[in-house]
Amino acid sequence: MGEKDNNKIQFLLSLLRFRHIVEGLKNERMKFLVKCFLLVLIVMLPMMLTAQFSFGLIGGVANYQGDIAKKITNVGETHIAIGGGLGYKVSPYVDVKAQMILTQISGDDANYTDRANRGFKFESDLLELSAIVDYSIFGSGTKSNTGVFNPKFSPIVYVGVGMTKVNSFAECLSDSCLTTAGVSPFPEKDNTNSVLFTVPIGVGFKYDVSPSLTFGIRGGYRYSFSDYLDGISKEANADANDWYFILGANVVFYIQPKERGSF
Repeated sequence: MGEKDNNKIQFLLSLLRFRHIVEGLKNERMKFLVKCFLLVLIVMLPMMLTAQFSFGLIGGVANYQGDIAKKITNVGETHIAIGGGLGYKVSPYVDVKAQMILTQISGDDANYTDRANRGFKFESDLLELSAIVDYSIFGSGTKSNTGVFNPKFSPIVYVGVGMTKVNSFAECLSDSCLTTAGVSPFPEKDNTNSVLFTVPIGVGFKYDVSPSLTFGIRGGYRYSFSDYLDGISKEANADANDWYFILGANVVFYIQPKERGSF
């Protein structure tokens, strides 16, 4: 095996360093899901040296819509989001990928003058594992008859399914939100599920610079089917579930570029 292949293996193995996250997770079901994710990466590693796979890095920001945010998300509660994953080209228009994203969301009634007296505040750490399908409207870059690569820009739409580990901390900072016994209402007794099923859906664009490199920008919402992303439900608005969204840039490297690929 040549030096080039050794470098590829070293880089792919570095993706497995996410395993230290598992040690910090208290939920047994999420531990199992993360271990399955890492196992898939290990099993796929030999195939990636010969197949049309890619690996990508993601960097951006995250925010949320829920009980401690009004209809317009508060920009001041924006947080960094980072992640990475593996992709595979099914056709010139369709890509599938598995990805992991780490981020945080937060909210504070003090951001709104009409809610300051309520005194709710929260922070939630999120670990998202998801499987996503991308559809490139214009397809991917290809080589001409003379072998010259033609860079290509394409809008994309995507949808997927995922599981998000939520570690939320809600607090009451005002006497008005304390119980009659002077006790904080948080954590709410019904807030028992820290692993939530989510549906990522969004849009973006990509630019195939070469057979081995693609840049992109993408943004999308994650619907959580839960009102406990922020750790608050019955004490606020129990009739509407919470969302979070991620907006960011990604860079994709192709292990065996064959006129294809996007992430």
